[in-house]
Amino acid sequence: MVGVLLIRLFLASFVLGLILTGLAARFYPCPESPRVYSQAAALTNGSREETFFIRLPDDRIGSPRAASTAPFPQQAFSPVGKERILAELFRVRDAEGTIIGLATRMNGLVPGPLGEPQPVTDWMVLIPGRGALMMSRGAIETGGEREFYVDRLGFSFENSGPVIAGTDGFAGLTGFYSEEVEIDNVDASGQAHGVVRLVTRVRSAKL
Repeated sequence: MVGVLLIRLFLASFVLGLILTGLAARFYPCPESPRVYSQAAALTNGSREETFFIRLPDDRIGSPRAASTAPFPQQAFSPVGKERILAELFRVRDAEGTIIGLATRMNGLVPGPLGEPQPVTDWMVLIPGRGALMMSRGAIETGGEREFYVDRLGFSFENSGPVIAGTDGFAGLTGFYSEEVEIDNVDASGQAHGVVRLVTRVRSAKL
């Protein structure tokens, strides 16, 4: 008899729990994360252009000075391990000035084909609800030295780099980006004031 009562009590508690969970979900729904929509514009070359903005120094979240940043392990950098890398974290804004995500920038030197140090810059832009976009400029080769601008969707060879990968809404895209830095002034403490524009031009890799 006791066993039967325990089973009934368990079933009643289980059913009551389901009812209470349903009522709670109805009257106290889970908060919805804000959706950040793309502001990309279609171009005549079949790509989409979107620009992400970073205000300096307001949007910089911790910026270690190059002289105080620890060197990479020798096997990951040069044979002598003397080069250093600068890692930065930024807030990202849309054209209207609204903060829509975060971006990381890794800048340093890596060994070139002949062992000579070459500068390389890696960006990753993370937009909640849309995904992450990874880009690089420097030591990654995307073709011969004499590239026509059309090969980089209109960007020049000197200040642009390829889109490496993307997730979620940025998955399956190919293209290039350009990093444009406009410095208005440098204050007495050495802080640069200006804006960084990450201009992306991407299209589906299936095209």
